[in-house]
Amino acid sequence: MKNIIKIVLSIILLGGFLTLTSCLRNGMDDLVNSSDKALSSIDYTYRFLYNDTIQKGTENQEILEGRVCEVLFKKKVERIEENKMEGFKTTISYDINSILKAGPTGSVTKEMLYADFEEQIKIDQLGKLWVYMTISDVATINPLENAPKLGSSGDFSKDHVYRVKAADGSTKDYLIKTIQGF
Repeated sequence: MKNIIKIVLSIILLGGFLTLTSCLRNGMDDLVNSSDKALSSIDYTYRFLYNDTIQKGTENQEILEGRVCEVLFKKKVERIEENKMEGFKTTISYDINSILKAGPTGSVTKEMLYADFEEQIKIDQLGKLWVYMTISDVATINPLENAPKLGSSGDFSKDHVYRVKAADGSTKDYLIKTIQGF
């Protein structure tokens, strides 16, 4: 019992010692908030659900419903300036290598998913794209007017404007043009 008490006391003392140590010193200058508000890249994906069968024809066969297939578009990006606003004009296209299939391999092949995708994209066009934008560290980005909210699918058949806000509160608007190259 005495050994357990010694161990507990040692842990408490060690924990107290670690909380009292610090690499920070008093009197350091405050960091100036960054004014960096760059939007540096844009990526486009498309997602759809499919069902797959794992270990088909065996006693361990399992049907997985609602698996997500993501399609990462190829892109050709041009920096543009329109109406005194900087932005990006991105032409997107795809091929079979754009299909990203994650998880255990089942009976559904990449070729089957590609065929399914081609049928769906004929209908959806640029109407259900997921868009990812890379911005400066500690900056935020928000859609303006009717621009789709990032983090969900949206219609990019029209031009949109996004506002990047730097840590110091300054902002810069970017025009996003998406061109269908398929």
